[in-house]
Amino acid sequence: MMQKKKKNLQKARPRHNMAECVLAVDVGSTALKAALIDREGKVASICSLPYSAPENRYVAEGWIWALKGAVDKLLHSTAVPEPVEGPQIKAIAISGNGPTLVSETGLTLRWNEYPAARLNVDETSPDEAHEFSNSIFLPRILLFRDLISDEYEASAHLFSGPEYLIWQLTGNAVTILPEPRYETAYWNREVLEGFGIMTGKMPDFVELGHNCGSLLPNAQELLGLGDIPVIGVGPDFIAALIGTETTEAGRICDRAGSSEGINMCVDKEIRAEGVRTLPGVKAGLWNISVLIPDSASLPEELRLQKVTDGLLLLKKLAAENNINFPKVITTTGGQAKNEAYFEKKRAALAKLGLELVVGSCVDAELEGDAKVAWERVCHCRA
Repeated sequence: MMQKKKKNLQKARPRHNMAECVLAVDVGSTALKAALIDREGKVASICSLPYSAPENRYVAEGWIWALKGAVDKLLHSTAVPEPVEGPQIKAIAISGNGPTLVSETGLTLRWNEYPAARLNVDETSPDEAHEFSNSIFLPRILLFRDLISDEYEASAHLFSGPEYLIWQLTGNAVTILPEPRYETAYWNREVLEGFGIMTGKMPDFVELGHNCGSLLPNAQELLGLGDIPVIGVGPDFIAALIGTETTEAGRICDRAGSSEGINMCVDKEIRAEGVRTLPGVKAGLWNISVLIPDSASLPEELRLQKVTDGLLLLKKLAAENNINFPKVITTTGGQAKNEAYFEKKRAALAKLGLELVVGSCVDAELEGDAKVAWERVCHCRA
């Protein structure tokens, strides 16, 4: 899967007589990305459609139209000089940003609108709250309720980003829980009730890779697709870990867009200052990461220094816990598409004994989406 040299994968590359593929979709903060990926994991066609007004309070309303534009571009590219046999799309797999929250009307409280906040837990908080002090969703839910109270009351459900698009396409309200241990990063019924959040406001949990239902007739007509299943992958962070194969102990990836996260999969729970510790994608494994929230806006030299410092911290923690530090790191995201910066980063990491590579798809979220869909729908691995 790995390759040492980057490829320009952003231009649509339709392939003749492609029999079967998955339509992988990632709902980003400023654009929707989509790709057709075949059973072997090869990217046949890929595109990114920016939203016309990403900071609009109802930006989520435009996601389905961005998806329509992406489908049209992927299936009917004018770059193909002669007619080709169209791909048979077996499923749509969807991931996206969070903890964005969206009401049924499309009113959107974006994950990055306000400074990250921890749940304020004290002696007046419900007993159930203490276990959820690190939840990334509960503070956003309470903020939505307090900031946009009329919409909160009127909407039967609040969705996270990708689940809103899934609801639009299938009519089914779900919340995708990446792995059971992630519950404390989300919520449970008891803690929601303890904070006075309406019963049923947050859709029930389903597992990663859940078949959320088939396209509704109106969605089929809009997209020009048939009666195909929609697979929920959930958080783009999880999709990227799957896409870069950072799901086995000893694997590491650098997810670098507007923000940056260096993630290492380990076989023990490690908690330390300067790292975020979350459950791994697979049971029994953990993900430790160093976050650079404002990475893309930093001068390149400072950005590289923060990346280097983060890797040295992870290397130190690995040594302290008798874990072999990997020799290869996979990068993904917008920064990986900058050829000049990629080469600077590759040279800097080589000094640490790390080889920087890009996977078969520079947008690893899409590759992760496809892997999940192929495994769940066709019981095979891309």
